[in-house]
Amino acid sequence: MSSDPGATRQRDDEPRVNRLLQLSDGVIAIALTLLILQIRLPAPGQLHNPDSATELADQLGKGSAEFISYAISFYVIAQFWLVHRRISRLLGDQEDGLEWWNFAFLFTITAMPFTSALLGSFVANPLAVDIFAANLLIASLATQAMILIGRRKGLVSAPKARAARLSAAAVPIVMGVSIALAWLSTSAAMYFWILLAVAPGAINRWSSRARAD
Repeated sequence: MSSDPGATRQRDDEPRVNRLLQLSDGVIAIALTLLILQIRLPAPGQLHNPDSATELADQLGKGSAEFISYAISFYVIAQFWLVHRRISRLLGDQEDGLEWWNFAFLFTITAMPFTSALLGSFVANPLAVDIFAANLLIASLATQAMILIGRRKGLVSAPKARAARLSAAAVPIVMGVSIALAWLSTSAAMYFWILLAVAPGAINRWSSRARAD
């Protein structure tokens, strides 16, 4: 079976960063899809009356921890993807170490369906909370490393690098505190994660005002 030399040459000439982004997009899409599989549907046999809306609502409520861990994981992966894509495009093909940091980032993303499912099943266990938080912490550090590479190589401007670092720094700070907090109260640790949704926007607004001044 012959291959098209023109198509092969076109793939070889494609910018390396585009190939990395295509790989990353595929891996992230699969990870996002796998996340929903952790949410288990109640079996009809668990309901005395399968047609009862009240009983079905009760059974669905028992899986609320799994849904919460799914929602948190989906949101965090989406945020990481946005930052990762911006930084990868800024770095382009000018940094040889980019691939390995990219794979380090993807390693943490592929682990997230497991750590998210673990959290959903053992929501009151501090170790499960810490494993999930550590997963996000390592993903954030890999992203931070890519930002630092771009800054040191002069491929990312100082204001952009500072804004990206500040935004990405919210995750390790929040997760680091929650890892310790989980051993006092797992609920408090997970409520602390609400800052993940609030901190980036606040940091971006502060950074924009600082640049304007």
